[in-house]
Amino acid sequence: MDKRKKPFTAIQSNKLIEARYSLTVGEQRLILAMVSMIHPDDIDFYDYEIAVKNISILLNIDLTNAYREIEKITDRLMERMLYISEETGWLKIGWVSSCRYNKNKGSVSLSFDPKLKPYLLHLRREFTKCKLTVVTRFQSIYSIRIYQLLKQYKGIGYREFRVDELKDILGIGTEKYTKFNQFKVWVLNQAKKEFEKKDESGKFKCDLTFELEKIREGRRIARLKFIIIEQEYHETPIFIPDTAEDKKQPGGEIGNTETPPEDVKDRLVYYGISPKQADGFIG
Repeated sequence: MDKRKKPFTAIQSNKLIEARYSLTVGEQRLILAMVSMIHPDDIDFYDYEIAVKNISILLNIDLTNAYREIEKITDRLMERMLYISEETGWLKIGWVSSCRYNKNKGSVSLSFDPKLKPYLLHLRREFTKCKLTVVTRFQSIYSIRIYQLLKQYKGIGYREFRVDELKDILGIGTEKYTKFNQFKVWVLNQAKKEFEKKDESGKFKCDLTFELEKIREGRRIARLKFIIIEQEYHETPIFIPDTAEDKKQPGGEIGNTETPPEDVKDRLVYYGISPKQADGFIG
């Protein structure tokens, strides 16, 4: 039986979902693409290799400009920090420890910081799954984060935050969106709008949305309750990243794989999706 993880799925510890950090849309998409390449049974990180043509799709940039843009985004990503709350205090850590451009292969290889292993490897409890095909559609940096935070509580049906707490998780400084109405318009409303976007066939592009309850303390809106609403959506793959598991050779080395088929349906089947599912993706 093929025990590979279902394609397009990014699985993260809830501690990582709730960590404090701020990444651009492109940076978040690239990180999530890396996460989606991790196999549940992996005991260590690998160099996660993504073709430049796939990065251009992921970042929505022209392929002719991709090399220059990739250099910029990886430079920034190497400097990005996140804060994870741990039992003994907090961990301040970078996302990526190295990045290599593979000129002959037209790809980029990125490595996670080793201290992220407890939050991305061998997760058996307190984790959240997000589909790459959903989160990479969002255009707002906050929509991606809010989606993950709500996805974590999808089974419960609601999630409550203090306003200051949510802004802190989202990496919004105290000097930004100081008035609640600004925060509502540019962060909350924008997320809801993106969650409820539909494709040309009239189907939702996201599997959840929310209604918002504002809770006051005196005259000030101090807490927010997100009522999580599931909605049927149409999943369309953006691209299919190779996984480290697919590339492992018998000796444990990462090697070249055979060239995937060009036809879209054959390519999906090549990566482990059933023909019926493939028809649903491209139908």
